[in-house]
Amino acid sequence: LQPNEVPAITHVHLDDFPKGKVLPMIDGWGGLTVDVNNAPKGTNFTPLLEGLENDHCQVPHWGYIVKGAVEIQYENGSKETFKEGEAFYMKPGHTAVVLEDLQLVSFSPEDGMHDLSDHLEKKVAEMSKK
Repeated sequence: LQPNEVPAITHVHLDDFPKGKVLPMIDGWGGLTVDVNNAPKGTNFTPLLEGLENDHCQVPHWGYIVKGAVEIQYENGSKETFKEGEAFYMKPGHTAVVLEDLQLVSFSPEDGMHDLSDHLEKKVAEMSKK
Protein backbone atom coordinates (compact mmCIF):
# COMPACT_ATOMS: atom_id res chain seq x y z
CA LEU A 1 0.00 0.00 0.00
CA GLN A 2 1.02 3.57 -0.58
CA PRO A 3 -0.72 5.58 2.17
CA ASN A 4 1.00 8.82 1.13
CA GLU A 5 -0.20 8.52 -2.48
CA VAL A 6 -3.04 11.01 -2.92
CA PRO A 7 -5.74 9.73 -5.30
CA ALA A 8 -7.11 11.94 -8.07
CA ILE A 9 -10.62 11.27 -6.71
CA THR A 10 -10.78 11.56 -2.92
CA HIS A 11 -14.52 11.07 -2.54
CA VAL A 12 -17.32 9.59 -4.61
CA HIS A 13 -21.07 9.11 -4.16
CA LEU A 14 -22.33 5.52 -4.31
CA ASP A 15 -24.47 6.47 -7.34
CA ASP A 16 -21.36 7.59 -9.24
CA PHE A 17 -19.47 4.28 -9.36
CA PRO A 18 -18.80 2.88 -12.84
CA LYS A 19 -21.80 1.18 -14.44
CA GLY A 20 -21.96 -2.03 -16.44
CA LYS A 21 -19.33 -3.94 -14.44
CA VAL A 22 -19.78 -7.05 -12.33
CA LEU A 23 -17.72 -5.35 -9.64
CA PRO A 24 -18.00 -1.55 -9.92
CA MET A 25 -14.75 -0.20 -8.50
CA ILE A 26 -12.43 2.75 -8.51
CA ASP A 27 -8.73 2.34 -7.90
CA GLY A 28 -5.84 4.61 -7.12
CA TRP A 29 -6.71 5.09 -3.46
CA GLY A 30 -3.22 4.65 -1.99
CA GLY A 31 -2.90 1.15 -3.45
CA LEU A 32 -6.50 0.24 -2.67
CA THR A 33 -9.65 -0.06 -4.70
CA VAL A 34 -13.02 0.98 -3.39
CA ASP A 35 -15.99 -0.95 -4.71
CA VAL A 36 -19.72 -0.99 -4.21
CA ASN A 37 -21.45 -4.34 -4.38
CA ASN A 38 -25.21 -4.69 -4.80
CA ALA A 39 -26.72 -8.17 -4.81
CA PRO A 40 -30.22 -9.53 -4.26
CA LYS A 41 -31.19 -11.97 -1.52
CA GLY A 42 -30.21 -15.52 -2.47
CA THR A 43 -27.16 -14.59 -4.54
CA ASN A 44 -24.48 -17.25 -4.11
CA PHE A 45 -21.03 -16.06 -5.18
CA THR A 46 -19.50 -19.56 -5.10
CA PRO A 47 -20.04 -20.39 -8.81
CA LEU A 48 -18.40 -17.10 -9.80
CA LEU A 49 -15.30 -17.95 -7.79
CA GLU A 50 -14.74 -21.36 -9.41
CA GLY A 51 -11.30 -21.43 -10.98
CA LEU A 52 -9.69 -19.20 -8.37
CA GLU A 53 -7.30 -20.69 -5.80
CA ASN A 54 -9.36 -23.23 -3.82
CA ASP A 55 -12.45 -21.81 -5.61
CA HIS A 56 -12.52 -18.99 -3.06
CA CYS A 57 -11.68 -15.28 -3.21
CA GLN A 58 -8.14 -14.78 -1.89
CA VAL A 59 -8.38 -10.97 -1.66
CA PRO A 60 -8.93 -9.41 1.79
CA HIS A 61 -11.67 -6.78 2.03
CA TRP A 62 -12.41 -4.11 4.64
CA GLY A 63 -15.75 -2.36 4.45
CA TYR A 64 -19.21 -1.45 5.62
CA ILE A 65 -22.64 -3.02 5.07
CA VAL A 66 -24.90 -0.19 3.90
CA LYS A 67 -27.97 -2.45 3.81
CA GLY A 68 -28.83 -6.12 4.04
CA ALA A 69 -26.86 -9.10 5.29
CA VAL A 70 -24.36 -11.58 3.87
CA GLU A 71 -23.02 -14.87 5.17
CA ILE A 72 -19.30 -15.30 4.60
CA GLN A 73 -18.04 -18.87 4.31
CA TYR A 74 -14.32 -19.53 4.70
CA GLU A 75 -12.18 -22.34 3.31
CA ASN A 76 -11.74 -23.80 6.79
CA GLY A 77 -15.52 -24.27 7.13
CA SER A 78 -16.13 -21.36 9.49
CA LYS A 79 -18.88 -18.84 8.78
CA GLU A 80 -19.80 -15.36 9.91
CA THR A 81 -22.63 -13.00 9.08
CA PHE A 82 -22.13 -9.31 8.30
CA LYS A 83 -25.24 -7.18 8.82
CA GLU A 84 -26.49 -3.71 7.97
CA GLY A 85 -24.61 -1.01 9.87
CA GLU A 86 -21.54 -3.15 10.53
CA ALA A 87 -17.95 -2.50 9.50
CA PHE A 88 -16.13 -5.70 8.54
CA TYR A 89 -12.88 -7.42 7.67
CA MET A 90 -13.32 -10.30 5.23
CA LYS A 91 -10.30 -12.57 5.41
CA PRO A 92 -8.79 -14.16 2.28
CA GLY A 93 -10.20 -17.57 1.36
CA HIS A 94 -13.91 -16.74 1.36
CA THR A 95 -17.13 -17.04 -0.59
CA ALA A 96 -20.51 -15.55 0.24
CA VAL A 97 -24.28 -16.02 0.14
CA VAL A 98 -26.56 -12.98 0.35
CA LEU A 99 -29.14 -13.35 3.14
CA GLU A 100 -30.95 -10.02 2.61
CA ASP A 101 -30.78 -7.63 -0.38
CA LEU A 102 -27.26 -6.30 -0.04
CA GLN A 103 -25.33 -3.12 -0.58
CA LEU A 104 -21.79 -2.99 0.73
CA VAL A 105 -18.76 -0.82 0.22
CA SER A 106 -15.33 -2.40 0.52
CA PHE A 107 -11.67 -1.47 0.25
CA SER A 108 -9.17 -4.01 -1.07
CA PRO A 109 -5.62 -4.21 -2.45
CA GLU A 110 -5.57 -3.07 -6.10
CA ASP A 111 -3.50 -5.94 -7.48
CA GLY A 112 -5.77 -8.65 -6.18
CA MET A 113 -8.93 -6.80 -7.12
CA HIS A 114 -7.92 -6.36 -10.76
CA ASP A 115 -7.39 -10.10 -11.10
CA LEU A 116 -10.65 -10.82 -9.25
CA SER A 117 -12.61 -8.38 -11.41
CA ASP A 118 -11.21 -9.90 -14.62
CA HIS A 119 -12.13 -13.39 -13.39
CA LEU A 120 -15.69 -12.33 -12.44
CA GLU A 121 -16.28 -10.63 -15.80
CA LYS A 122 -15.14 -13.80 -17.60
CA LYS A 123 -17.32 -16.08 -15.45
CA VAL A 124 -20.43 -13.93 -15.93
CA ALA A 125 -19.84 -13.89 -19.71
CA GLU A 126 -19.50 -17.69 -19.73
CA MET A 127 -22.66 -18.12 -17.64
CA SER A 128 -24.69 -15.80 -19.86
CA LYS A 129 -23.87 -17.97 -22.91
CA LYS A 130 -25.46 -21.03 -21.28
